[in-house]
Amino acid sequence: MKIPGSFFEVQLVLNGELIEFQILNRAVVEYQISVMDFEEIEFDLPEFLEENHVSLPKNRLENVLQQLEGEYLELQQQQEKIRHQQMTQYQQSQQNIITYESQKVLLMGSSGKSSIYQVIFESKSPYETFSLPPTKKVIKHNIEFAAMTSASRKQNLAILEAGSEFPAPEHFDQASILLFIIDAFEVSNYENIRYQLHQAIKLLKYHGKRPAHLQDSQSNIFCFIHKMDLFPNSAEQFESLVKYFRYDPEADAVNLEINFFPTSIFDSSIYSAWAKVVEVMMPKSSKLNALSNQLKEALGLYATLIIEKRTGLPICASKTLLDDSVLVGSTNRVLIAIEKVLPEYELAGLKDFRINAATGVLEVKLFHQYYMLVLLYPPHINLNDVHSQKKLTEFIETMLNSI
Repeated sequence: MKIPGSFFEVQLVLNGELIEFQILNRAVVEYQISVMDFEEIEFDLPEFLEENHVSLPKNRLENVLQQLEGEYLELQQQQEKIRHQQMTQYQQSQQNIITYESQKVLLMGSSGKSSIYQVIFESKSPYETFSLPPTKKVIKHNIEFAAMTSASRKQNLAILEAGSEFPAPEHFDQASILLFIIDAFEVSNYENIRYQLHQAIKLLKYHGKRPAHLQDSQSNIFCFIHKMDLFPNSAEQFESLVKYFRYDPEADAVNLEINFFPTSIFDSSIYSAWAKVVEVMMPKSSKLNALSNQLKEALGLYATLIIEKRTGLPICASKTLLDDSVLVGSTNRVLIAIEKVLPEYELAGLKDFRINAATGVLEVKLFHQYYMLVLLYPPHINLNDVHSQKKLTEFIETMLNSI
């Protein structure tokens, strides 16, 4: 369709599942966007014409937009038919097929394991874990959640929490991850803890099952040096302990495969460290990362990410200067604190919350029971307008179809 009084033409085309709006100059595309809502065309076309010094009377512009809207509605119907056909074909091919991917984590080492588990997975506050009795035997915790590798799969996370005794070799069988906890204040037991750490690594290599998707540079051996918040010079002390525990006296060698993290249940470090473990078990989807980044750019956000509430798993995240594992930990801490005080207001079933600060806004939306959409954005951004709400709804629907 020609723009009166200019060399420009406009057209709408259906490219796969996307409706594209194009402005051409002598058959060459000069402007192109994927359209989610016709309002985008109503905004972009006048702006483009003005930038290119094309003056179009209001009635003629309205006539062009009216014709474009008619074409847009026809393409929307075609788009919906394509999506419906694809969904029908997919459902038929996947009918009655549900496979389970199992990841086994062996949680062992010195004291603090039960507290860590309950803070991460049971939303306990650190103070609620003070009176926990020591674990005497191996306890198995099973957690089921959706996997990102295929909509037909489910992920089963089995955490074997070992007691004070060193676990038998059969507990290492098919283990994907070794998560070894060191109580930084058990100074008198350092030598024995180090021996157990390196014995556990040997047993994992012999009996365990390294995740197939890991690259050569990635390791499935993790060590949390716990209670580091109690040291006044924690960074210095952590470096010293890493050097000590990395050394294997029996082999007279330094083990560079161990991923060490300083942790505490009183700050976000425990969530950040756990997020690194989960990333090895199930990497974030690059496709969903791209969609998160598109939402961030479209709405002018600082950051966007989705967290699986039960596991602390960051399913996807936009590109940001912030560490998404830190965002996961901080968000979980805020969520737990709010859920603890809700009963005092005779409220239950937290769905979403927003915190307004001078430098920005933190907004968290819970959807589908176990998933949290975390949005961090400047204070001037309004996410309550029709355009923003539509974008957010479409984003959540895409996530639900993919998770």
